[in-house]
Amino acid sequence: MSNLNELSASEAAKAIAAGEITSEALTAACLDRIKEREPDVVAWAHIDPDAALAEARARDKVAPLGPLHGVPIGFKDIIDTHDMPTAYGSDIYPGFRPTSDASCVAVARAAGAVVLGKTVTTEFAFVNPGKTRNPHNAAHTPGGSSSGSAAGVADFMMPLALGTQTGGSVIRPASFCGVVGYKPTHGQLNYVGTKVLAASLDTLGVMARRVADLALLRAGLLGAPASVATLVSPPRLGLCRTPWWDHAEPATHAAVQGAADTAAGAGAKIRDVTLPPSFAALQDANQTIMFYEGRRSLAHEFNHHADGLSARLIEKIPADLDISFDDYRTAILCAHQCRQDLNGVLEGLDALIVPSAVGEAPLGLESTGDATFNRAWTTIGAPCVTLPGNRGANGLPVGVQIVGLPHGDEALLSVASWLEAVFGA
Repeated sequence: MSNLNELSASEAAKAIAAGEITSEALTAACLDRIKEREPDVVAWAHIDPDAALAEARARDKVAPLGPLHGVPIGFKDIIDTHDMPTAYGSDIYPGFRPTSDASCVAVARAAGAVVLGKTVTTEFAFVNPGKTRNPHNAAHTPGGSSSGSAAGVADFMMPLALGTQTGGSVIRPASFCGVVGYKPTHGQLNYVGTKVLAASLDTLGVMARRVADLALLRAGLLGAPASVATLVSPPRLGLCRTPWWDHAEPATHAAVQGAADTAAGAGAKIRDVTLPPSFAALQDANQTIMFYEGRRSLAHEFNHHADGLSARLIEKIPADLDISFDDYRTAILCAHQCRQDLNGVLEGLDALIVPSAVGEAPLGLESTGDATFNRAWTTIGAPCVTLPGNRGANGLPVGVQIVGLPHGDEALLSVASWLEAVFGA
């Protein structure tokens, strides 16, 4: 096989299991791509080629350990690793080495994965951008906060990467960079050893090339089925423009409507869906929860290292942040109510089709973009998948997002796989 670095994770795992390629060869191909492209993309906070190759060789010497055997994975640099630095995108922690792996890293290694390195994150996975650039056009943001994870997968530096989402930090960069992105049900992937910003919202997520890769990752980390179940009939989909439709650019309008039309042409049942009025409050609820919990999660940094925090972070969550406990509780209760209301929204449907992002990746690196079309689903903990395949006026990717019921992740992946085939991605 040529261009091993362009294999999807599921293709790579299958080829390694069949003895058609080695983990060492695959990892070497990824490292060659990184060497070639990293000066332009800047996706990595830490990369140690010798260590990655040594881990790959070790995988090649033993029987398969699990579903991820031999597959190189990048981990966002707020996820602890015992054998490489974890700096959390912060000037406070340069070269910091945790004493243990985060749960997701430890379990991935046990399932045979090769830890390729640590990908760039915004500061504490919050608002201050990192150094990564969009691989499709370096003048544009890759999105954030999982910047390096999205850009690295999009640029064929690795087949799979983990990120996190508190507002829109997986789905939005996946859309901007043109890869498959997956935010699971809140709490489904273990968050121990990952730097917490807002525990009520923070969710581990995945960047990949194919929907099948998401099932592979779930198999490795959860013991869930390693393959996506095939739908017995075309799905029933709700076309949901959301209360924020007017914020979307024409490219997103076209992508969402085009996805619905294409799905209908392939036999899907489509109906228009309007969210209950209560959902409009989820934008503010997300911000209230994030800022209230974030100020407390970073209490040590504020108390002892305030001079190492960015001006942007301090501006967003200052010491005198005026969010009362009653305001916070109201936001939490809003999320709870809307989570319950989603059952009625999705009654008789398999998933909603909604925007992934406002539009294409914005010009410039001073912002990671707008999370308007992600905050609601993050706040209620619903699983989401964004699928690539569209382009905007600037030639940059524009994704389409589908949303399912909490803990309905496997059913949502089946819908996503059906749509992926119909879209011809």
